[in-house]
Amino acid sequence: MPLEAVMICMDNSDYMRNCDYGPNRFEAQADAVHLLCGAKTQQHSESSVGILTVAGDRVEVLVTPTTDLGQMISGLPSVVVGGEADFLRGLQVAQLALKHRQNKNQKQRIVAFIGSPISAPEKELETLGKNLKKNNVSLDLVSFGEIGDNTEKLQKLLAAVNSNDMSHVLEVPAGPKLLSDALLSSAIIYPDGDAPFSGGDGFGSGDGFDFGDDPELALALRISMEEERARQEKLQLQSDAETRAVAASAEAAGDSATAAGAEAGAASGPSGGELPIATDASLMEALGEDMDDELRQALLASLQEEEKQRAPAAAGPSAEEAAPAASAP
Repeated sequence: MPLEAVMICMDNSDYMRNCDYGPNRFEAQADAVHLLCGAKTQQHSESSVGILTVAGDRVEVLVTPTTDLGQMISGLPSVVVGGEADFLRGLQVAQLALKHRQNKNQKQRIVAFIGSPISAPEKELETLGKNLKKNNVSLDLVSFGEIGDNTEKLQKLLAAVNSNDMSHVLEVPAGPKLLSDALLSSAIIYPDGDAPFSGGDGFGSGDGFDFGDDPELALALRISMEEERARQEKLQLQSDAETRAVAASAEAAGDSATAAGAEAGAASGPSGGELPIATDASLMEALGEDMDDELRQALLASLQEEEKQRAPAAAGPSAEEAAPAASAP
């Protein structure tokens, strides 16, 4: 998943008191924001998320982009519902907050929840969209509650800001499906279309359980599988490195042993390439009792005769041979 800095624009206008989304629009939106914060930070540990509200006396930034999930959601209970949403001003403040992000390598993205009629004219929305596109800011729009009133304006805004299909519009009508459920299975959380219960990771299909019934469980399982896959790859790389190191060490040790053996053999081995002669004791031990007495006596006599022949040579030159050598000048 890409490294991103995300600003979430929440609608806290009077329209959020309606109960067509359970338990009401604001609570449904807060659950979706909580899910979105967790998904973004889990997809990339260095991605940051900030939150602001667009209704009331002014646009209020609850938290600037941060990687701390607890800090992101800590301000949600303090949001006051009331007033009219200034959607246009909220997007401008979100763009400004992203411009001052700490990590400039993060891609910029705004996710805006719209649950009330948009009062801004289409021309201003299109101008804002072009400005966002110029500054490489992607825009995701989650429309709920007043979908019919906002569809045309949101489509024109999307056409102005969209670049390489990096911006999206999600319309969630009122019904039994939760707002967070619709968000979880959308391209807003999974731009590649690899939703956690789509079967892309090898689960969620053909096992008798529909992960769409529990999107939080699906997200947790997907994150767990991604972490386990990364851990297994890391262990495999470490194992390969250790195997190569052991093989190199064994090869070096073998070369050293071979060289040492060759030196020892050259130092202690017989000269002239002759093979060592076995003694009578070792020969008799090797033969054991598998021979008759005549063969045994013959071998012993032969060995004794060879020893007598080697003895004078080992004793050195005779006295007659040594005399001329001693009298030589």
